[in-house]
Amino acid sequence: MPQKNKKIAGTKKRCPKQVSSLKYSTDNEKIIWCFDRLDKDGQFAFDLLRKDFKHQEVLGKIIEYSNMTWNSVKKQTHDNKSKHHYLESGFSASALQRIKAKLSEDEQDSIFSFALQNKLRLIGIREQEKFHVIWYDPEHQFCPSKK
Repeated sequence: MPQKNKKIAGTKKRCPKQVSSLKYSTDNEKIIWCFDRLDKDGQFAFDLLRKDFKHQEVLGKIIEYSNMTWNSVKKQTHDNKSKHHYLESGFSASALQRIKAKLSEDEQDSIFSFALQNKLRLIGIREQEKFHVIWYDPEHQFCPSKK
């Protein structure tokens, strides 16, 4: 898993991250989905009662991606252009507020976005083969594209 020395606006200055405990890449491992860190507040709340929550789409993609490795998922596109990827910059003001509320400074290096359908995204953190789902973004507003 690539770790970069980056700084999210409004946070303390970043120091290069020391990665010594992980001696192998987990990119060839299947994704393990974790729902232990869901954010229930704010614009990107992962809340099953939201009127705009697309249950079938989300569950269908989670099941599909559960049978794939991280390498396979990172190479895949959902509409021949949008890929699943790490998020490093371009966060909306609402997203920055939730990042500061939910993630430690070290975890901010691991924010990953799954592009499920057109604008629909699941955003969380990747921790080796685990993906901790945190946010639901039905309109691609967490880290909007500048097209």
